[in-house]
Amino acid sequence: MKSVRGNARTPVLPPITCASDKRFLISIEEFIKTEVEKLSDAGQFDAEQQCIIYGQAFDKVIEYCTDYKGLLASIKKEYDEFIDAIKQGEIDATHLYAKLKTLSSEPTTLMYYRKRAAELADRIDIINKDSIKIESQLQKLLDGKRVKTPQVEETGPLQKLINPSALIPGMTKEDSLNIDALTKYQKHLEDKRRSLNTDIKTKYVPIQRKNELDVTLSLAVQEREEVESINRKLMESYRKKRVIADTILSWSRSDKSVTLHKTLGQMIAKENELKDNTASTNVFDDVDPGKSVEAESLLEYVERFNELFVSGQYKNAAVYAAQSPRGILRNTETMERFKAAIVGKDQVHPLLMFFEALMESSSFAKHPVNAALTLEGVTCALSYDRIELVVHWVTQQRITFSEALGDVIWDYGEKETRHKVTCLALGQLIYRKCSLLRKTALCMCLQGQIQGALDYTYQTKRFLLDDYLFLLKECPTAELIHGLTREWNDNPAALSVGQVMLSLIYTDYKEYGFEMLQNIHSCGDIALDHVILNDVVCTPEGWVEIAEECSNNNYRILSDKIMSIVISQDGVVEIPSKDEDAKIMEHVFM
Repeated sequence: MKSVRGNARTPVLPPITCASDKRFLISIEEFIKTEVEKLSDAGQFDAEQQCIIYGQAFDKVIEYCTDYKGLLASIKKEYDEFIDAIKQGEIDATHLYAKLKTLSSEPTTLMYYRKRAAELADRIDIINKDSIKIESQLQKLLDGKRVKTPQVEETGPLQKLINPSALIPGMTKEDSLNIDALTKYQKHLEDKRRSLNTDIKTKYVPIQRKNELDVTLSLAVQEREEVESINRKLMESYRKKRVIADTILSWSRSDKSVTLHKTLGQMIAKENELKDNTASTNVFDDVDPGKSVEAESLLEYVERFNELFVSGQYKNAAVYAAQSPRGILRNTETMERFKAAIVGKDQVHPLLMFFEALMESSSFAKHPVNAALTLEGVTCALSYDRIELVVHWVTQQRITFSEALGDVIWDYGEKETRHKVTCLALGQLIYRKCSLLRKTALCMCLQGQIQGALDYTYQTKRFLLDDYLFLLKECPTAELIHGLTREWNDNPAALSVGQVMLSLIYTDYKEYGFEMLQNIHSCGDIALDHVILNDVVCTPEGWVEIAEECSNNNYRILSDKIMSIVISQDGVVEIPSKDEDAKIMEHVFM
């Protein structure tokens, strides 16, 4: 009996019998498998990328399951907000930790530099003493050589140096016999001499200046040591006075069973014992030696980047800047350098290379590119018609979303109509991440996702009347008008028929409104009566205005029907014309 019951038990999940559902499930599995393999081959697959892939698969499931779209979308929204909160918390924690670490290391770094300056000053003194000693010995040797060397031997080498038969250094024998070559070489030597004279005046200073700076540095270091010594004494004096004050305050609040003199004696004895047991610490004990090494590494990194940039290796320089430690080169200053670079027309601009490397490295840095660089990068990519780069950056969430970014992509889609559908999809994703409800719904409507847009507007519960009128004016389609003027999932209609008509009659899309009224009128005489009489938003004057506009556009039957319904309402009287007014007044006066 148990086996029979076990076989007859209903499975937890019903089998998928529909062929389209099976195909959709297979396509989703293939999509996940393909994306995981791509990122794994590129060495970029991690928990964050895995979450993004499954989030995209979840979006496809939401779009496919129309019956449960609202519920699934709400669930995904909660998960997305939770994940975003976790990511933001990690970023804030990292920034705060880095800031705290920097602030805590500033005093120790300063003390280390001061110690290093003192050591270098001592080395300079030693080098100066050795230099003076060597100069004195050399001067003695020169003086002794001048005394021993005859005058004839001293002039001999000079005569040999100006020997006209010798070749001129740097010239061939043929050039030394050519007057033009000699003139050119003479001009080269004169230019070189002028350059050397200029360098002597501008690039070099006398050795006495160095000695003056050494003396100034030595005095500054000595003054600093004296001030530090005074500061330590003052701090020790303050500490002792503070301990005594705290002891007296504590004694005054006690029951005074022990005398103040004895209490102070115990406190002084305890302080002396603590001082004896505590080892003396050097001011530089807390200096982190790794700080100087890190600073030198950063400096070498920047110098290497400058070498690559100056030599024209822009691609390598871009990768070097994007992967810089602590992000020291991931800033607008570096971007301006790449922007100012000049290359040939057929070559890829270095600025685009920089943004490509920057966006690719953002997944390794575990945080997206900031909003300013994101806007510049997307603008640069679109200026070179590289829409595929923008799609990759946005879908992989390697950038910071903002309204300005969505507007740039929107404007590009309006300008390049062949990419308009892609730009609308990207704009929808960006605006939704930024909680820009109106623009998100508009992107969905322009893509033909009217039902999805209506679901979105009702789920957010923050859509106002102006937002619905904005959608109606920007995308006045028959499907949207129908959706806005009827109940939606037990919710009242967003707009009344009168509101829609008043919004459309003075635009180029008023035919949609007339078509809507014609359809309502074709459903029977009672249908139009029900719509007008139950419209609590549009006033009778508004319906009179609608009727007049229908008459002006050759919809006379529709106009007469609307007027008859409006006049039949209680308290509404048709206003007579001016001629009829004159007749009435004439009768009264007679």
